Amino acid sequence: MILLRHVLLMILALLVQTSWAHTLEIFGIRPDFVLLLVVYVGIVSGQVEATILGFVSGFLLDVYNPAFMGVNALANAVAGFAVGFSRKDIVAEELRVQGLVVFFAGLIQNLIFFVFSFSPNLGAILPAFLRFGVGSALYSAVIGIILLLAASVKFQGGLRFDVRRLHE
Repeated sequence: MILLRHVLLMILALLVQTSWAHTLEIFGIRPDFVLLLVVYVGIVSGQVEATILGFVSGFLLDVYNPAFMGVNALANAVAGFAVGFSRKDIVAEELRVQGLVVFFAGLIQNLIFFVFSFSPNLGAILPAFLRFGVGSALYSAVIGIILLLAASVKFQGGLRFDVRRLHE
């Protein structure tokens, strides 16, 4: 049942990424909904599931853009593995931590993508990564936090803040 849910979420994320994400573009930077799913699976299910889902979703994105065949598959698989591997060392229940996990996974994914896609032109890697890679990771983290807040309101009946933590 969990596998079916992850496959359906992957199909939804791929559809949103390829058809709707361009409407949220700001200065050429788009959020990465597939990355959000890979991070979610990495936190919930672990490194094996996140790596496989990252590879399959990245491969399907590569089929959509065959000029960089295999690059998205590698980048998403490594990002999924990193999140799944580190899930036992972090407390991922806090919203700030989840946002940071998405941000760092986005940095890893984008760095791999830019290194392999700009490999003949090494001078273009750093400027492209700083402009688009960091921007996309930050934008994806913000969208991820907004989606988590919306899911919290919808499924848990509202936001729950622990007031005791404010006085520590």
